[in-house]
Parts: sequence; C-alpha cells; structure tokens
Amino acid sequence: MDELDIAFGILPLGIILLSVAGTCVCKNVYLMPVLSLIISLVFTFTIFNESFLGWAVVYSLVSLALSSITLIVIRKRKASGK
Repeated sequence: MDELDIAFGILPLGIILLSVAGTCVCKNVYLMPVLSLIISLVFTFTIFNESFLGWAVVYSLVSLALSSITLIVIRKRKASGK
C-alpha cells in the first residue's frame, strides 16, 4: 500500500464515514470537519508533503457538507416522527 492509496482511497472513505457517524452521535455540524482537518494536516506533514494541503482543505469541506446534510436528515426524520 502506497501513499496514493491512503490519500485518495482510505482517507476520503474514512472521512465520509466519520463525518456521518460523528454528526449522528454529537449532533454538531462543525466538530467533524475540524477533526477531519486536523487529521488531514497531521497526514500532510507526516506521510505526505505540503502539496497535499489543498486536499486537506477539500476533504474538510466535504466533511462540512456531509455533516450539514446528515444533520438536516436527522432533524427532518425527527420532525416527521420516524
């Protein structure tokens, strides 16, 4: 397994899963994007190089979008009584 497998395979899938699960548990939109930014920054300076910094921002924005969508879905399901 090389760095590209981690950068464009495992890390995005992990961020997607953690964003949805973390938002369901914590019910906070901003917690998981900040956590994913921290994780991505750690990977940027330990495993990858500085060129991965742009992807760290992109992954954090994806996490923010997923957290927002998840929270909206949770609120709508709760309002409908399901």
